[in-house]
This record gives sequence, C-alpha cells and structure tokens, in this order.
Amino acid sequence: MGKLRHIAFISAEPKIQSDFYQEYFGFEECKVFPSGSRMVIDPLFNLAFLQQAAVQVAVAGTHRADGSENELTVGIHHYGFMVDNLDTAVAKLPSGLTRGANPQISAGVSGPEAARPAEVRFIDPWGNNVDLSSRGYLGREEKKLPGVRLLAVQVPELDEACAFYKGQFELEAVGRESDGSIRLSDGTVTLLLTKTQTRPKNGVQYFGIQVNDLASVKKRLQDGSVAISEGAKGQIQFNDPEGNRVVVSENGWTN
Repeated sequence: MGKLRHIAFISAEPKIQSDFYQEYFGFEECKVFPSGSRMVIDPLFNLAFLQQAAVQVAVAGTHRADGSENELTVGIHHYGFMVDNLDTAVAKLPSGLTRGANPQISAGVSGPEAARPAEVRFIDPWGNNVDLSSRGYLGREEKKLPGVRLLAVQVPELDEACAFYKGQFELEAVGRESDGSIRLSDGTVTLLLTKTQTRPKNGVQYFGIQVNDLASVKKRLQDGSVAISEGAKGQIQFNDPEGNRVVVSENGWTN
C-alpha cells in the first residue's frame, strides 16, 4: 500500500516558509540542504520547501542536482508516496508513463548530508509529478495534530484518476462530493480528486491541515496578521507567506 506523505513546494524563501509552519502549527524542521532548501514534518507528513534558484543545469524529468528544481514558479510542485517496496511500486506503473532518476546531490555535496528522500519520480497521466520512496520522507509515522491530512489535485477525468490511484497505491474511496469530487484515503491522509481549479496552474490546488482546536489556531493566525477566510462548516482558509492555499479543519476529510 502507498501512503501519501510528502508535498514539495518551489520556494523563494525556504526559511520563511519553514519558520511559518513551525510557528503556527508546531511542525519540526528536519533537514536543511546545502542549497538552502528545507523540510519540516508534522511529524507524520513532510513538507519540502525547495530553493527556487536554479544554479545548475537541470535534466528533464529529474530532481535538480542542487536540491531545488528545474522550475521557477513559486508554489506547490509535486507530491510523494511512501511505499513498502520500491521495485514493486515501480513495476505497477503503466509502461508509457515518463519516469525520472533522482540524483542524490545538493549544491555539489553528496552523501547523507545532501540526499533527498525520494527515490523515483513519475509523471501521472494528467501531468502531475509524483515521487516514490520506500525509505520514507524523514517522518516518524507518528500520528498527532496539527497534521497535514489532505491534498487536493485537479484532474479532468475523475473516475480514471480514481482508478489509477486506487490501483497504484491501494487507496480506499471514502467519499464523493456533490460536484463529483472523489476522496481517496491511505487510512490517515486524504487525496481529493477534483475538477475544480482554484489556482492558475493545473494539478495540485491546495492542501489541508487537521487540528484539535480550530478556534485557537484561527486566533493565533489572526494575531500574527495572517488573513483568514471562512470555508465549509468547521473550516478556515488562508494563504501562507508564498501564496499557497491551506485549508484548516477540526473534523478532517476521511468521513
């Protein structure tokens, strides 16, 4: 079974992003790369803020060798699944999908200091970059709140995307919304497949953090001058320092 455990962002200021999620949600910074990229965990789920600066030649379909990416647009870039066996997961991929290698080098530094968790990347049938890792994304598989519990991905063919992700990662369908959106779950984190596009770029639209006490989180964000909007019942929304949309819920998304 695959477990959704990673979202990576192209970031102009990785430290600002890392500090934000540490301050308001108590996430832990677990890695700082030579390139300036940073990672935090909740501690189940990994958020990676990849330095935007392109300082080395990129190879199409791979991670950049300096720990950032061959992409200049700030925002959510890709997501990743932890799998039990990498070879088995790769063998299940349709033969026609583009796959990329993952050089484990960052700003000229190799070895454990620079290695990134992902082992293989593929591009799904709708153009989304998806990472696979059997060694995990530096999280501890410790379930506590606040924690990332939702990733919303815009796809044009909901049923086809549902069949692909169910088959590839053995996710369970846990709900269907009135607009046709489908919720799949690995038992902890929900993948929302939707036709609704809320940002200029296709693919990943936003992610969600579940909390124990929504009122206190809302007050903390407002006290920090973070603009809040009301979402669905029991939810609020805000944009982080680099404009990524985040939904916060007390109830979660599996039911």
